Amino acid sequence: MKGCSGVALPGQSLFIMGASGAGKTSLLNVLSDRVKTDRTKVLEGRVTVNNLALTQGNFGTFGAYVMQDDVIFEYFTVREALTFAARLRLRCSKAE
Repeated sequence: MKGCSGVALPGQSLFIMGASGAGKTSLLNVLSDRVKTDRTKVLEGRVTVNNLALTQGNFGTFGAYVMQDDVIFEYFTVREALTFAARLRLRCSKAE
């Protein structure tokens, strides 16, 4: 990924779509601070949330990463699946 930037507004849902191999998972791994750097992998730039540097420690206070292999009931609507996953991770008391 080179020259990437973006903004997510409060209260909005974002979707990352693209062909297989386009880098969707790589982008999500960078955004959620799940990339371990070494001599072969270098990350430059910054990811901030409300002007604070993003870390795995603070990512969980406002977001959740639902992996592709999470088991979500196939008969859920998209809204139900996302609500279910969010409630498990964010300990919400009631669904919106």
